[in-house]
Amino acid sequence: MDTSGKLNTSDIASILGGITLQAVHKALKTHEIQTEITNIRKKIIPALSVRKLLNARGFCYPKLNISFQIVKGGVGKTSLSYALGLRASHYGAKILLVDLDQQGNLTRSLNVQARENHVWLNVIRDKIPINEAILQLSETLHILPSNLNNSKLDVELNQSMPNIREIVKDKLTPIRSNYDLVIFDCPPAINKINLSATCASDMVIIPLNPDPYAMDGLDFTVAELDRIKTEFKLEFITKIVWNRYDARERLGAVYMHALARDESNIDKVLPVVIRVDASLKNSIFHEKSVFDFSKSHGIREDFDQFAKEILGINQWVENQKKLVA
Repeated sequence: MDTSGKLNTSDIASILGGITLQAVHKALKTHEIQTEITNIRKKIIPALSVRKLLNARGFCYPKLNISFQIVKGGVGKTSLSYALGLRASHYGAKILLVDLDQQGNLTRSLNVQARENHVWLNVIRDKIPINEAILQLSETLHILPSNLNNSKLDVELNQSMPNIREIVKDKLTPIRSNYDLVIFDCPPAINKINLSATCASDMVIIPLNPDPYAMDGLDFTVAELDRIKTEFKLEFITKIVWNRYDARERLGAVYMHALARDESNIDKVLPVVIRVDASLKNSIFHEKSVFDFSKSHGIREDFDQFAKEILGINQWVENQKKLVA
């Protein structure tokens, strides 16, 4: 799978606040940004060139550790980890994906064969240097993969009695400065794996499907995160993102409205809705990036907005418009 992700001039026009294509070409020339020409004479901008352009225009990439968590399975933690990591890397952000789920779905979705690779268990138990466990997928996207060996990880964390509050941060220390975002895809459980990832997180994102079982999982997860925050004296931000929303299903709107009336959680909801779309599964089956496979589908647009929201690009664009006004 090609994860390098090259944006075109229309993409750049959008992230720079809807400027004209002529203005984009001028900005590329002014800042001496490297571009490439495809075989159909289309100009594209590689990820590191996008980074150079955004930096030159005053954008600062955030430094965040982000974990995706909810106790219910099947809500889309992996698909959102995949989408955020992949798309943010296209925008020039330097990304490390950490697959903590023993099923290794995030690893496989990126077409990484990790059976013989080191995983988080080896970093914790065998003291393997973390840089030896990381695989490079592109110039801006790396992954610490997972396989079934991680099924022993929770037992190891329970038996070895490490400093849960600091263990993940300590392991990341040698390489943390290499990345803007470190993204943890966590298993659907309350265990030491998720606890250690939570303690290292600046932001915890809870994917939520508009159905009663996911709503129950939300309440349980938020309560557990609040308990961890108090017990370990942490200051991470909790966010909720609607995932797999189908406007044709009436119950979806019912649950969205119910959450909107929930004063304890409404401020946590991100201004993004990810629609249900089979093209994500199809792209993975065909071993292609969803951003290449699904040019005109809604989910591509939704994932794009999600990545820009987390990176702060949307807010930055609004601030730029205010300055011009």
